[in-house]
Amino acid sequence: MSEEKQYTIAEANKYFAVKFNNAIWPLLEKPGKTEEENNELINLAHASLLHWSKRPDCKKINLQRGEYMIAVAYTEAKRKEPALYHAKRCKAITNEDPEENDDFDLPYSLLALAGAFYLNGFKEEADKYLEEAQKLGDSIKGEVDKKIFMEDLRSCLKMNEK
Repeated sequence: MSEEKQYTIAEANKYFAVKFNNAIWPLLEKPGKTEEENNELINLAHASLLHWSKRPDCKKINLQRGEYMIAVAYTEAKRKEPALYHAKRCKAITNEDPEENDDFDLPYSLLALAGAFYLNGFKEEADKYLEEAQKLGDSIKGEVDKKIFMEDLRSCLKMNEK
């Protein structure tokens, strides 16, 4: 008979924070998600942030990135008010401790705002945030980080054109 591994609360939170975050990506990239899949996407984003927030090594930047993911999940699911609420929380946390941010965190918070404002029908606001995100995105130093950001920016621009 195999013995079950015992986890501390900290170990369990670390495990689930990462597991739930990693489970978001395949759903996020899936075209034509069902309502059930959108609900799962949102639940995974919330669960990941909850577990991150309970980790002893959690920093503001982890909370910011979790709020970003929640905002994106709600935007993908076309849920206007929670998308905007979490995008604003993401941006507020980004502004709280800028020294914790990597050079891509502020541009990503602006992308979250742009997507949420667009979804809510505020095209002028969305355009403003997209323009600012693009300017800041141009200054991302890491080649891989910059490439990923620019792909995400293009996706947001396409969404804004529809």
